[in-house]
Amino acid sequence: MNKAELQQSTDGYSIATVGNLASFEGKAFVKDILGTTSVELSFGSLAPGCSVPFFHHHKQNEEVYVVLSGEGVFVLDGKEEPVSSGSIVRVAPSVSRNTRCTGNEPLVYVCIQGKAGSLEQYTMTDGVVEQ
Repeated sequence: MNKAELQQSTDGYSIATVGNLASFEGKAFVKDILGTTSVELSFGSLAPGCSVPFFHHHKQNEEVYVVLSGEGVFVLDGKEEPVSSGSIVRVAPSVSRNTRCTGNEPLVYVCIQGKAGSLEQYTMTDGVVEQ
């Protein structure tokens, strides 16, 4: 599977799947299928030796990448930064970026995108413990 599939949706929540991440290929965006209003989330996979086919930056959204498996390089404003399973990378909107798989297995990652500077409440400043 290389796309997100909706499994359940109500007015209050949505559940989707991209299947087994060990065999995930390609890119899947989940904003539309989940109906998110504050972040975009995508799953990506690059085969050994492959890279994203373009460099890009954003107008207002920062990105946080979580590498789930594999090894690769993030090219950030021309500088190569090695990553591997467990790496977490934040990229400001104006930074030019590209990703390349340098290992012998696919580079699988999650990308979370949100408007830079918009996080006002989080964790327990936003959470309400229910009794």
